[in-house]
Amino acid sequence: MWRLWNFFKRIRPHVLRLFLIVVIIIGVAFRFVALDGKIYWHDEVYTNLRAAGYTSEEFAQKFYKNRMVYPVDLLKYQQLKPNSTPLDILNSLAKEDPQHSPFYFLLARVWMFLFGNSIIASRFLPALISLISLPFMYLLAGELFQSSQTALLATAFLALSPFDILFAQTARQYSLLTLMVIATGYALLKAIRWRHPLFWAGYSLACIFGLYTHALFGLTIIGHGAYILLLSMQSSRSFRNRKPLPFSVLLLEFLGAVAIAILAFSPWLIILISNLQRAMDVTNWSSNSISLLNLSKFWILSFTSVFVDINFDFNSIQMYLLRLPFILLILAALFQISQQTNRQTRLFIWTSILVPFLMLALPDVLLGGGRSGVTRFLISCFPAIQLAVAYLFFTHIKSNKNSLIDGEIVWRSLLAIVFTFSLISISMSANAQSWWHQVPSEEIAQIAQKLNQNKSATLIVDHGIDYTNLGNIISLSYELNPDIKLLMVNSEPNLLLLPIGPKVFVFSPSQELRQTIKNENYQLEKVDQLSRLWELK
Repeated sequence: MWRLWNFFKRIRPHVLRLFLIVVIIIGVAFRFVALDGKIYWHDEVYTNLRAAGYTSEEFAQKFYKNRMVYPVDLLKYQQLKPNSTPLDILNSLAKEDPQHSPFYFLLARVWMFLFGNSIIASRFLPALISLISLPFMYLLAGELFQSSQTALLATAFLALSPFDILFAQTARQYSLLTLMVIATGYALLKAIRWRHPLFWAGYSLACIFGLYTHALFGLTIIGHGAYILLLSMQSSRSFRNRKPLPFSVLLLEFLGAVAIAILAFSPWLIILISNLQRAMDVTNWSSNSISLLNLSKFWILSFTSVFVDINFDFNSIQMYLLRLPFILLILAALFQISQQTNRQTRLFIWTSILVPFLMLALPDVLLGGGRSGVTRFLISCFPAIQLAVAYLFFTHIKSNKNSLIDGEIVWRSLLAIVFTFSLISISMSANAQSWWHQVPSEEIAQIAQKLNQNKSATLIVDHGIDYTNLGNIISLSYELNPDIKLLMVNSEPNLLLLPIGPKVFVFSPSQELRQTIKNENYQLEKVDQLSRLWELK
C-alpha cells in the first residue's frame, strides 16, 4: 500500500501537466471552430473597409444617392480598393477613426492581399495572433512565479478563456492587444532582472507595437509606471541574483524606454490630437452616463468573462448568481497573491489590474460615463487576473504532504469545474449566430432571416440616427439573399423609386426619413419587436 501511495504521489504532477496540455489544445482548437458561424458585425465591417483602403465618406457618396442597389454592390467595399496603397489606410483612419492605431489594419491589408476577404480568412488572422499569446503567457508566468506548473496553469486559463476565444474570432485588433499586454509585461520583468540595455530596448520596442495596436495600451504603460514607482519607494532586491537593486536608476531606465516608445508613436499621436474632435464624436457613446448599479453589473460580467460567459439577460438574477463564485475566486486569488508572494510579484499583479481599471472607472463614477463598462477596454487587466488565479490553484495543488491530500483533491476538482464552465461557455458561443460583444449588430441575424423570407422585398436605408447604419447595412449584406433590393436614400428621400407590389421594409430610419414617410402618407410598423426593422404600410 505504501508503495502504491508513493507511486500515486509521483505521477500526480504528470497527470496534472497532461490535463493542462489537453486543456490548452482544446482552447487552441476552439479558436478555429465555426469562424464564420457568427454574423460579420459592424466593427469587423469597418476593419475590412479601412484595410481595403476605403473611407466611409466614399461609401456614402457612392450609395446614399436615391439609388437601387444589391447586397453584392455593398460588399465590394470589403475588398481591396483598386490601385490603393497602405497610405490609404492611414488616410482613412486619420480622417475618420484617429482613435484607432494603424498596426492591425496594416496587417489585415497584407492578410487580405494574400488570402482574400472572406469571413473565415478575415477572422483567421486574429485567431492566429491569439496563439502567439500562449507561449508569452507561459514565459510571463514563469518569470513572475519561477514555477513551470504555475506557468502552465496560467497558459491553460488563457487558452480556454471565453473572452479571449471570443475576441480571437473577431476581426479587430483586440487579440493583438492582449498579446502586447502580455509580451510587454514579460519584457519589463526581464529588463528589471537583468538590467541590460538590450532588455530595455526590447521593452521599448514592445511598447511601440502596443501603442500602434491600440491607444488603450497606454493604460498598460501607466500600470507599469506605477509598478516601477512603487518599487522605487522601498529598497529591495532583484529576483535571482540577490544584488542590491538601485531603484532610482531603474526608474530612469524605465522612463527612458517609455520616452523612446512615445517618441516613436508621436506621428500617430499628432494625428490623434489634430483630429481629436472627430475621435470624440465617434466614441461619444462610451461617455453616456450609466448608473453605478449598471456599471457594477458590467464590471462583474467583464472580470468573470475570462472564466465563464454563459449569456443570460443583463438583468437576470441568474447571470450574477452564476458569476458570484468566480468573483470570489478572483478575490481569493488576489488575497493569496498579497499574502504569499514577494513585493515585486504582488505589486506587478495589483498594478496591472487596478491602475488600468481605475483610470477608466474613476472618471465614470465621478464625472459620468461608461468606458469602464466596455469589456474590451479592460483587456489590460485580464492577464493579471489569470496569473493570480493560476497561482491560487498552484499553491493548493502542489503539496505532496499526506495530510493535505483531501484538500488537494478539492482544489483539483475546483479547477476541473472552472474549466468545465469555460468549456460550456465557448461551446454555447460557438453555436450562436451572435453574442453580447456584437452590439450594435445584435439583431442582424434576425433581420436577415425575416428579409430572406421575402425574396422580392425592398429595404430602404439612409444614414440613420447614429454612426452605425453604414457598418450594419454592410453586415446585413453578408447575410441577405442576393436578389433583395436596397433603396439607398439621401437626406431628401425619393420614395417614387419604390417598386409596386413587393413588401417594403425600412432599416433603422433617421428622423428625416421618418418624416418623409409620414408626409407621403405611409406608416411604419415594427417587425417582430426588432428595434431596427420596420415595414412600410
